[in-house]
Amino acid sequence: MASQRITRYGRYVGIGHGQCSLKPVSRRSRRVVARQSSKNNDGEMDLIEKLVGKIFGRQALETDESFGLKRMNAEDTPELYPATVDEFAEPLPEDTGDVRYYRKLLKNTQLERIPLELVFDSDKDGFSMESFGQKVYTMGASLVVATIKDSNAIVGGYNPRGWIGLNEDRDSIAAFLFTWPDGNISSSMPIKLQKVGGYAMAVMDYPSEGIRFGPDGLKFLAPGREGIATSRLGSYYARMPDGSKSIFPNGEKSVEFERVQVYVSSQGPETYNLDGIIWKTGRNSE
Repeated sequence: MASQRITRYGRYVGIGHGQCSLKPVSRRSRRVVARQSSKNNDGEMDLIEKLVGKIFGRQALETDESFGLKRMNAEDTPELYPATVDEFAEPLPEDTGDVRYYRKLLKNTQLERIPLELVFDSDKDGFSMESFGQKVYTMGASLVVATIKDSNAIVGGYNPRGWIGLNEDRDSIAAFLFTWPDGNISSSMPIKLQKVGGYAMAVMDYPSEGIRFGPDGLKFLAPGREGIATSRLGSYYARMPDGSKSIFPNGEKSVEFERVQVYVSSQGPETYNLDGIIWKTGRNSE
């Protein structure tokens, strides 16, 4: 492999037999080399570096955590990034039944390592926004799982912000839709569809309009049509791998849901505290 050495004017690339050529480097690279060169020349630093070193100490110039602020990354703050679609979480010791398989969906989410609780089940609670709200509002991040009448397919979505029923958009780049087209949750991996078009309107939290992932990605529980679900992908959630604009089997635009379940953190509901003009969320156990 050719050897390389960066100078403040260019990059010398060793070609072999003692030959080399000078290739230009970016202005940013020249600035980096210039700073390194400045520090190496009798320990001299420029005015800004001297000022920072005097105020925060020389360590602030040598660490990746400048000024004591740790840089954010996908591991520490996963829900600042789009959903992971090609990695899957392992079940927790507390997981039983179908939750062992639904856990796969939660890789790099705030629920990945938290036991889940089933708080809403249409078989028991009925198909209505009223019962949904009574069970799900303020419970925080939620995983919705639905089965389709006369089909093996399973579909649903992950809402990192949860529902509170205050007629507002719930924005998050980490929201996603998912499906097991064959319904085989135990031996196949789900298809996950990322939020696209930015973080806005990941979930539309308007009780009078039912449950909506995006304006049109996945909609159901609309008053008067509670069991009917519709889907149109592409604008707010990614299309299916085959290009289909619907998450439902055979590209159907609408289907009838047979059952809807919602799983949340077992740590209980979130609390809302007003800090100045900002509502902050937490849990009583925190």
